[in-house]
Amino acid sequence: MESEYWLSHFPKAVQGTAIEIEIEAQKLPVLCFNPGCGQPVNLPEALVCQTCGGAIALQDRYRCQKILGQGYWGRTYLGLDEHTTPLRRCVIKQMIPRDGGQGDFHHSSDWFQALAQSLSTLGHHPQIPELLAVVDNDQGQFLIQEYIPGPNLEQLTPTEPFTEAKIRCLLGEILPVLEFVHAHQIIHRDIKPASIICPPPPQPLALVDFGALKSIDDQAWLEQGGTAMGSAGYAAPEQVLGKAVFASDIFSLGVTCLYLLTGLHPFDLYSVSDDSWVWQSFLLRPVSPVLARILDRMVNRSLQKRYRQAREVLVDLRWAGTGSPSNCQASSSPSSTWRRDLRVELTGKRVNALAISPNGRAIATACGDAFLYLWDSINGEPIHRFGKVMGRWGLGHQGQVTTLAFTPDGRALISGGEDGQLIFWDLVDYGQSQPLPLRIWSVTRLLVAPDGKTLVVGSGDGQIDLCSLEPGDQGFFLRQLVNHQDRITALALRCNGEILVSGSRDRTLRLWALPTGRLLQTLQAPLAPITALACDPQDHSILSGDARGGLQIWSPGSSIDGHLVEKLAGSITALALSPNRQWLAVGWEQGGLRLFKLPWQDQAIPLPAWNVEELAFSPDSQTLVVSSGDQTLQFWRLDSPIASCGDGHF
Repeated sequence: MESEYWLSHFPKAVQGTAIEIEIEAQKLPVLCFNPGCGQPVNLPEALVCQTCGGAIALQDRYRCQKILGQGYWGRTYLGLDEHTTPLRRCVIKQMIPRDGGQGDFHHSSDWFQALAQSLSTLGHHPQIPELLAVVDNDQGQFLIQEYIPGPNLEQLTPTEPFTEAKIRCLLGEILPVLEFVHAHQIIHRDIKPASIICPPPPQPLALVDFGALKSIDDQAWLEQGGTAMGSAGYAAPEQVLGKAVFASDIFSLGVTCLYLLTGLHPFDLYSVSDDSWVWQSFLLRPVSPVLARILDRMVNRSLQKRYRQAREVLVDLRWAGTGSPSNCQASSSPSSTWRRDLRVELTGKRVNALAISPNGRAIATACGDAFLYLWDSINGEPIHRFGKVMGRWGLGHQGQVTTLAFTPDGRALISGGEDGQLIFWDLVDYGQSQPLPLRIWSVTRLLVAPDGKTLVVGSGDGQIDLCSLEPGDQGFFLRQLVNHQDRITALALRCNGEILVSGSRDRTLRLWALPTGRLLQTLQAPLAPITALACDPQDHSILSGDARGGLQIWSPGSSIDGHLVEKLAGSITALALSPNRQWLAVGWEQGGLRLFKLPWQDQAIPLPAWNVEELAFSPDSQTLVVSSGDQTLQFWRLDSPIASCGDGHF
């Protein structure tokens, strides 16, 4: 889910270009840091406060432009970092003694340092503001954090309540962040609509306002165990008594969902006389019974009856049928929906890679005989063969072709092989084909970004190379990603091509920002070496298959182990998610093929196949092409109509 999902019906948040920030810096007044100053507003060019004479710029660098909020521990300002080029906005949190006394200020130093350490750790998550600087001097105690542009969900309170689809998307984006926070033994303690920021697309929702956090591993916080924190109406009962636990954050997130569904403050949604939530009475549109049960469990006042971990909510949300809106009509007799329409013999040709053209008319196979083949997807007839036709002479691979990919416009095919070559094959007239200048040691995986400008190349030594496919510099090397320690076995894209996911024999999954190549996260607890990946471009979950038959789902942003969905008898060789996001195909060695109807509504459909090697769905999701160890291509067609789910389907 992208943030434009949230912004589609609201005014677009202005991130601010460098020029806009520069102009605003010249216009906005600056504020004095002194909490006792009677007139803190000063002209933009001021160096000292006109009222109290205090310095305007913190460390001669950070200037405050307006107050964003004021809470239990102090104030939060929108600031400007004047030492960056271009100028950069930031958030400045000022710790103010509660009684205004100097003694209390020094008494809080241990707490301040512990808070800074926790924020520094949490800031490594892409959906939590990064801690940029810590200032503790005679001007006071300050934390400078990354500014995440965009309105919060309280500011985006719609004229009509959120739909069930939007609530599921919200939970799908924020629950993995809570997993990450809780994995570091930290409780947020102030989750509410105002604590969730909606940045401009394609960034996901962000969790902010960690000023009330509690670290259960830190003595400074344990000594304050009886402190009641949180916002009225959103804080869990045990938190109000000063005994917050991880489940307290789940309660607050659940109440946030009730507010967004109804538009009413939590105080209006709880019946004191009945001692129960009555939020469903205020819904303009009913939600599915399963989602209602999940929300009721999240906001249960009893700790024994409430979810204890964010991961438990995610499992129920995604794999217990909640991904399907209440008006979905599941197909009857799922085992009869798919039939084998064609079977093409590939005598002597082992298929190492398989791809379907963007228009669905051609199927490309990379084979062990050093050739590439194009097949007609309608009748299975051969169209063309690429490779050396005169022994040593001509363009082609010198060994097995291991991987291939169509360009998004369907006008070319790119292949990689054990010989380290990358070759660009022209499909317009089968001419103008050329080798790309980048040479890799044993190319294992290829992937082309949706915009057609970047080629991702995985290799046998764990290296990932990004190179340009722009006209004029085709094959030009961009950057190298070297964090994996063993063979790259799988590549996939998330968030409409903004994030690259890589899997390796080193038992790690890594997430990278494209096109910069910045490492976002490493997931280090697969059950065995990764062999296959599948990602929903609009969802934030990742499915992985491994060498021991484990099919796992991961929630990026979390350091918690992946959830095991299925355990098969052999190594998983291929995963494929249908473009309409309704079918997942899983193939494995020494076994066969299974089709899962998403969101896991029915038993898996077994299809007869032996030693599946590669899988691919057609763009219309009506055909599944399977290559197997008996050297055949099988074409499976969907006969009966399948359910059509509404927006926000996970």
